Amino acid sequence: MDLGFEASKGAAERVLGVKLPILMRLILPGLLATAVLYPAVAWMLGHFPVEAERFWERIAGYAVLVLLLGALISTTNSEIYKVYEGRVLWPAGLRKWGIERQQAGVDKLLKESKATSDQEQYDELWYRLRVYKTNGEGLPFASHPTRIGNILAGYEQYPNTRYGMDSVFYWPRIWLQIEKDKKEEIDEQWSVADGFLTLSAISFGGTLIWSAQALAAAFVRGLPGLPLGAPGFAFLGALLWLALGFFWYKLSLPFHRENGEVYKAIFDIYREKVSTMTGLKPNERELWEAAWAYLQYLMVKCANCGKYTAAGNQCEKCGFVLLELKKNLSSSGKFPIA
Repeated sequence: MDLGFEASKGAAERVLGVKLPILMRLILPGLLATAVLYPAVAWMLGHFPVEAERFWERIAGYAVLVLLLGALISTTNSEIYKVYEGRVLWPAGLRKWGIERQQAGVDKLLKESKATSDQEQYDELWYRLRVYKTNGEGLPFASHPTRIGNILAGYEQYPNTRYGMDSVFYWPRIWLQIEKDKKEEIDEQWSVADGFLTLSAISFGGTLIWSAQALAAAFVRGLPGLPLGAPGFAFLGALLWLALGFFWYKLSLPFHRENGEVYKAIFDIYREKVSTMTGLKPNERELWEAAWAYLQYLMVKCANCGKYTAAGNQCEKCGFVLLELKKNLSSSGKFPIA
């Protein structure tokens, strides 16, 4: 693990008293969401006592709201990623434009790498190019309309190009083989990228909400609950949320790249843990099906009619003699059979 990350994580946990994944995926998103929903939150807190001796009730109410909003937002994590990758909610024309824009950036970097004679600059250019997927000739190309979409696609392609392993299929199986303490370390590092991307999504959501309120206030006089009390301030607030959305997004990118390197390393190191999946034996499927039928129902599959029947000496359906079948199943060593 990166020593800088470990030091930052330890400091955060000592000061705040919470685990980093909880802070990044639950508390910070909840806090930012209450700011986005400022008018509604202020209205809700206004129903709590303001007396000093009972002020703790207002604090407790706010804390519960933060946790509830954080928990609700955390359930949308996978959907947030789909949007940022360009997989959903992207019109075809916009998606095409985004991919072309990303490809133009790739082409520019490739052109610069071919033109430079400076080794340090060349290495830096290819450091930026390595996040993209590669074609059959090993050249990087843009497959998604966003930077983060290309980063994720680039490292998810790695298991297939290096080992012929489909990352979607094999990843859950490899993850289950990783030691518990390693899983926790990896999850802590990955939670930072998750958290920053979630904060970006909340900020962009704030842009829409505050812009809508500013527009509504321009046509409806005396609109209740307007942020900061006036349409102009609400619109400025929307611009601030927009800037924050891009800020959190840009901040998340290097962390996503680091996570990708860890993801690739996991396949390099732990793929042997699932190597037994490649050791399929002759008729293994039939053996497992036979074991299931016998252990679950005390039945065997008749070799003559193909029907499942009680594990006696003859098939109940066609009268076929099952003695040889039972002998073969027993000798397989997969399961006991009388």
